[in-house]
Amino acid sequence: MSSFGAILSMTLEVDQSHTLDTGHVVAFDDSVQYAVHKAGNWKTTTLGGEGLVTRFTGPGRLWLQTRSPQHFLDWLIPRLPGKRT
Repeated sequence: MSSFGAILSMTLEVDQSHTLDTGHVVAFDDSVQYAVHKAGNWKTTTLGGEGLVTRFTGPGRLWLQTRSPQHFLDWLIPRLPGKRT
């Protein structure tokens, strides 16, 4: 596996939950249940740049990355050479 940032492993016990921004998810065991939800209400999701989160419920292992690719792109794109409009 590879990711942007470090990969952290987390073990969820039966019925233990953890919520992550979808950009930080790397992998999870097939025993882990998950559900994707919007972060905040539709107004903050649309206008505030908030996106989706995933709630994982154990048992099983979950791997996450410490940085999201979108944050990297947000930092990188303004620094690229070229004409800006």
